[in-house]
Amino acid sequence: MEEVSKNTLQQIKKENIKPIPKWQFLLKDSLVWGLFAINLILGSIGFAISLYILGSNDVLLDTSLVKNAWEWIILSIPIAWILLTILFVFIAYYNFKHTKEGYRFTVVKIFLMNIVVSIVLGVVMNGFGLSQKLNTIFSDHIPFYNHTMDLRSDIWMRPESGYLGGTIVDINSDTKILKIEDLKGKIWDILYQDATVKGRVVLELGEEIKIVGNAVSDNVFEASEIRPWVGNGRQMQENS
Repeated sequence: MEEVSKNTLQQIKKENIKPIPKWQFLLKDSLVWGLFAINLILGSIGFAISLYILGSNDVLLDTSLVKNAWEWIILSIPIAWILLTILFVFIAYYNFKHTKEGYRFTVVKIFLMNIVVSIVLGVVMNGFGLSQKLNTIFSDHIPFYNHTMDLRSDIWMRPESGYLGGTIVDINSDTKILKIEDLKGKIWDILYQDATVKGRVVLELGEEIKIVGNAVSDNVFEASEIRPWVGNGRQMQENS
């Protein structure tokens, strides 16, 4: 035993091996804990926004807006956000596993802990309206967000299927024709003489509306029903 210790000391001296400072261990552990916390928060945000999108989706309340089950899944379930949430939870688990205390917990316990914390924080965020605010910020500043992460607006950008959404930019009460700018910036003439105006809709400039009807031509749409945009959906935002 003494011989082994002696050889070890000689090897240390020979290779000039120096002990790693304690602060480096502390820094590494703090970094891992920081990454764990960040990914846990991101997972909570992902879950909160998933709840918000699910709870404010027209398709869940009106299945007539879609033609089949596959279209219902694509337009109603925030698949991208759910996948991101799972990814953040997995990364949080990986980071926690590499902390000093991580070895004490089984894989199942760590996953369950991450999932429970993400769900609880996500529910709280959604309850305080933070998920809606974050979703609006992402929609305003992240290119193609509405085409990948939040597809609710796509429901009302299908004039060929009878669904159109936009903002009123001109009204002619005599001819019963109003103009709207859709979510992509295109101007439409809306024939609304026989349309049923529902909810809190006020036909005035700047009003954001959803329209059910049929496309008469490339820029003319005959409305059978006009709904308020704010309600099940969020405030209208232009797609990037």
